[in-house]
Amino acid sequence: MNCLFSNQKPYLLEPHVLVDSPLPIFKSIGQLLSENVWELLGLFLIFLLCTLFYFLRKKKSVEAISETKETAVDPFVEVIEQLDKLAATSPQPAPKPFIFRLSEILRLYVERQFDLPALECTGEEFIKEVTIHPFLRQKFEEPLKDFVQRGDRIKYSTEQFHAKQLDELLKSARDFVTQANSELESQRMVQQEKLTPLPQAYQR
Repeated sequence: MNCLFSNQKPYLLEPHVLVDSPLPIFKSIGQLLSENVWELLGLFLIFLLCTLFYFLRKKKSVEAISETKETAVDPFVEVIEQLDKLAATSPQPAPKPFIFRLSEILRLYVERQFDLPALECTGEEFIKEVTIHPFLRQKFEEPLKDFVQRGDRIKYSTEQFHAKQLDELLKSARDFVTQANSELESQRMVQQEKLTPLPQAYQR
């Protein structure tokens, strides 16, 4: 018996002998943060820069849209300039190119001023759009129908047409644009008067 105990290593029986603690497999959150503080700061800085860039770009986009709206040309001013330019063309274009250009100018005005797909329509489709538009149907259905019919005759006919006929169509287009603008201005003034409160002297 004594022999058995004597062969055992004595320090295994001593309680004060130090034992190595096992290494932890997982690190705490505090350790992870302290070890990667610079990487985290770098990512945070990149996030701030990206956010700042996004908002600056968005602000510039809004400003650009606002400037575009402010500098948009009045459809009436634009169409008058184009009609004057066509009238001043020398020598006057041949009938077919002339009426194609005149029709394009007029339809572009209608499209921008009245929000109609005028440029994409055939003559018949254009007149149909006019007949269902409250303002154009009431005021200008017949003049526009006459313009389209006479213009299509020049476009697709083999007849010979004179400069006088082209000038008449140019005048009819100018008359329509001028009268339409006058009517629109009158409607705006009436609407503005309705929105503007009357002085107290007129409210009694």
